Formats: sequence, C-alpha cells, structure tokens
Amino acid sequence: MFEALFVLGLLGYLVLLALPGVISQLLLGALFALVGLVGGGGAGIVYHLALRKALVRLGSDVRGWLWSPVSLHHLLDEQGRRDVLPWFRAGAVGFVVCLAGIGMVAMAVFKAARAG
Repeated sequence: MFEALFVLGLLGYLVLLALPGVISQLLLGALFALVGLVGGGGAGIVYHLALRKALVRLGSDVRGWLWSPVSLHHLLDEQGRRDVLPWFRAGAVGFVVCLAGIGMVAMAVFKAARAG
C-alpha cells in the first residue's frame, strides 16, 4: 500500500512539474516548501520532545538525544515506539514535501531562464 501511494505521489509530482505556467509552478512549489517546512518542522519538534520523554521514562542516558536521535531508537520500548516513531515519520514526510517544493521552484526558475 505504501509503495502504491509513493508511486502515485511521484506521478502527481511529475505532472505538476510539467505545468506550462512558470508563475503557477513557482507559487505551487513555494507552497509545497512552506507546508513541508511548517508541517515537518512542527512534527520534528514534537518528535524530539517525545523521544526525550520516552528515554527519560526508561531511565536511559539522554546525552546526544538532540544531535543523533535516530541512534537512540533501539532503546525505545513498545510504548516509546508508539509515541515517538509516528512523529519521526511525519517529520520525514514534511522534509520530502519541502524538497519537492524546492525542486519545483528550481524547475520554474530554470524554465523562466531558458525562455528568456
């Protein structure tokens, strides 16, 4: 199911890249980047706080939790995984949406420069 959604999203993105209007593509790309930054950034903040809370609850050493959080995922118990990993995934999706928006803006700038 995830693979099918990924392929559909990728195809939709490629269709959006083929939009003829440079301005509409630029605005849509900027909107994607903004949504990705706000959504992914917010989820990232909640993820880091949930990870720290879960590690403290388990009595684990929290040194380095902010700089290398993924390396501490193996310390989480089942409840910790349920509380932390959905926010991790949401932040990752936001990051990908942001990159897609940046790519769309870059493509619009390239089209505009090529058109003269």
